[in-house]
Amino acid sequence: MIYKNLFKKNEKVLISFKWTFQIAIAIFIIWVFFNPETKLHSIIAISLMLVFYIFQSYMENRALFHKELISAICNSSQDLIVYKDCKGKYLYCNQVYSDTVNKTLDEIKGKTEADLFSPRDASLLNKISNRVLKGKVVKRKIKLKNGSKIYDITATPLVLTKGVFGALIIAKDITQEEILKDEIKDQEQMFRSVLMGLPIAAYLKDLDGNVTYENKMARDFLGLSDCDNANKWHYEEKRADEISKEDNEIINNYSCISREKIITLKNNDKRWFKITKCPIINHEKKVIGICSIARDINAEKTAAEQRETYVATLTHDLKTPTIAQIKALDLLLNDHMGPLNGEQRELLTLTKDSCNFMYEMLSTLLSTYKYENGDYVLNYEKCNIISLAEEAINELDAMLKEKKVTIHINKEGQNFDTRCDKMQIKRVFTNILGNAISYAYNNTEIQVDIKQNSAGICFEAKNESAYINPETMNNLFKKYVSHAAKFNKVGVGLGLYLSKQIINAHKGDIYAKSFEDNHNMFGFVLPIVNTIKNEAVIFE
Repeated sequence: MIYKNLFKKNEKVLISFKWTFQIAIAIFIIWVFFNPETKLHSIIAISLMLVFYIFQSYMENRALFHKELISAICNSSQDLIVYKDCKGKYLYCNQVYSDTVNKTLDEIKGKTEADLFSPRDASLLNKISNRVLKGKVVKRKIKLKNGSKIYDITATPLVLTKGVFGALIIAKDITQEEILKDEIKDQEQMFRSVLMGLPIAAYLKDLDGNVTYENKMARDFLGLSDCDNANKWHYEEKRADEISKEDNEIINNYSCISREKIITLKNNDKRWFKITKCPIINHEKKVIGICSIARDINAEKTAAEQRETYVATLTHDLKTPTIAQIKALDLLLNDHMGPLNGEQRELLTLTKDSCNFMYEMLSTLLSTYKYENGDYVLNYEKCNIISLAEEAINELDAMLKEKKVTIHINKEGQNFDTRCDKMQIKRVFTNILGNAISYAYNNTEIQVDIKQNSAGICFEAKNESAYINPETMNNLFKKYVSHAAKFNKVGVGLGLYLSKQIINAHKGDIYAKSFEDNHNMFGFVLPIVNTIKNEAVIFE
């Protein structure tokens, strides 16, 4: 474009040179013809004229080639390209510019901004032209067409030795880019406003572990004062390794993590927080940062501790007199206080059964709360599943005799040894088998299948009892859900719930099925563990 403009500016020089050369040739030819001493004057004259026309044709074709080449380059550009003279009048524009103002190049030539644009737009463009024609390079963004279009304009003066002879202006339409930027800014502002209004501590970190944004509550959580620079904040040395390990896990695995921790705030107040961290992933599916949210759960923890203390105290205070009642009833039933008649013995037996039920219910309630608060530690030890099942069956002998129900065990496999918490797995056996006996029809048999497969050791107990509808089946393992009332039985709905938590804590699976032929089956799969791995229970 610059070369094209330079050619236009020097076009007069080329024309002057052409006429000067023609006059010189004419004078030389006249001199040759009228000089009698010169030989072959006609041939020389013709040769000189031929050389002149060849040279003139070459120069004009070269200029035309350059002009067409520059015009083609300008018209292939998506930007608006304009060339003005030193008075600010248009000398050239490309096709994109012509289409923008809806005029042809011939209609644009010799015009000014006032002839092509509204007064507002013409004023903006005139200011740029005036600065450029004074020798200044201008680069700025302006809004044209009443602000509906945004252009990034670069304007430069065209200078020769005598000064500025024109201006070259290139304008790029960046309307969509600016709209997108504004949308991104609005979304970012909305995101920040949401974070700022959250009743939790929320902050963002880059891949180097520096905090790049935090809301008001996060400043207290992170230990920052109003004058601190969040980008320079780093974790306490004692927590640095732990948090670095968590961040690497998030970045490498594209995973979220959630932890409950005691955090010391800047006022030295120690409080419980539940911290959730998630990766920030860009459009290229690369992690570019970490979003962290910390929720103050100190009140919840305090309430949970108070509840646990209350439950532990209550169950202890209730279990002590219950045990005393059971022992007293044993003395009476063993005739230590004198012989009993049949009615007395039956009445005392029922009372003892009620006391035993109360004792087991209190034990289940206490164990449930221990699991729920994550206070229970599984004590893995070597045991045999068959032996545990037989122990549970022996302890349920009174129920079996009362219902006139028998249990038959089918074994498939050679080795039923594993490592588990014996007391807790035995509790599961007792709950499942006790439930099967309690709801079984009288004078029936319970089939117990124990087999070993690739998933582990599988236990299933199938009895003959009333069909359980799907809605009830879906809720059987939930807390405080029981179908005992349907059969005029007593139950608090914690036995199966606790069994599920125990099996889940052992990384196993528990399930139940009901068949319309009046058969129900409860079972679980327990993975085989060969090494000791005592661990705290994570409750659902």
